[in-house]
Amino acid sequence: MPAAEVVKSVARVLEVLELFAQRREPLTGMEVCRTLGYPKSSANAILKSLVTLGYLSLNPENLRYFPSLRVTYLGDWVPDLLLGTVETDEMLEELHRLTGETVTLSMRNEFHMQFIRVLPGSFPISLRVSEGFMAPLFGTAVGAAYLSTLSDADIRGLYERAQKRGALEGQEQNLDAVLADVAAARMDGCARGYERILPDTGAVTAPLKAGAHDQHLVVGVGGLSARIRRSEGKIVRHLKRVIRQHLENSRHAA
Repeated sequence: MPAAEVVKSVARVLEVLELFAQRREPLTGMEVCRTLGYPKSSANAILKSLVTLGYLSLNPENLRYFPSLRVTYLGDWVPDLLLGTVETDEMLEELHRLTGETVTLSMRNEFHMQFIRVLPGSFPISLRVSEGFMAPLFGTAVGAAYLSTLSDADIRGLYERAQKRGALEGQEQNLDAVLADVAAARMDGCARGYERILPDTGAVTAPLKAGAHDQHLVVGVGGLSARIRRSEGKIVRHLKRVIRQHLENSRHAA
């Protein structure tokens, strides 16, 4: 979403909570101000409001803030509904062990694919992305894998909405190229992409249904282009096998 569409006060509240998630330690109001670059009055108002609402606690002795357990209750139910059982994490870990490459799990977020799990590669030079990273929905391997679960008519509708919203600016792939990638992904069960987002980086991806509502997620294996190309066939086999095994285990568990 373009920055102009984000309500500033909402963004700042979430940035404060994300800062605590990154630092994992009590912080003073001044530390929050300095790190996030907020005016002192704005930061103090946000922090005091979060204390009043019960999402932060304030130590009166050292004036340091820290999240309360109420913060965890906001989203502690989401992983089970979204990802299903711990078997999803076990599947990603197995894929990581088999390939040594960066393994990701992503979900659609409007006109992007957002990485919700990232297991960094074990090679000295590996794909480095953070959880929360947003990749374009159109023109990428993760996007093609997700779009392969939709009809061509739905894809066209999404593409047209993205165009109207200005979400395709800077992206070179036209709709015909997107549909060609999707057709290839449907035929093989996997999507491939090289130098689509980051230079000298490639990825192999596949769709996955998970969670209580059968969310369409995407599992990806990414790394240096030359290394991924060299191992592409092996990665595809591993990817298909672990997903198939995951789905079988999920059915038996149900």
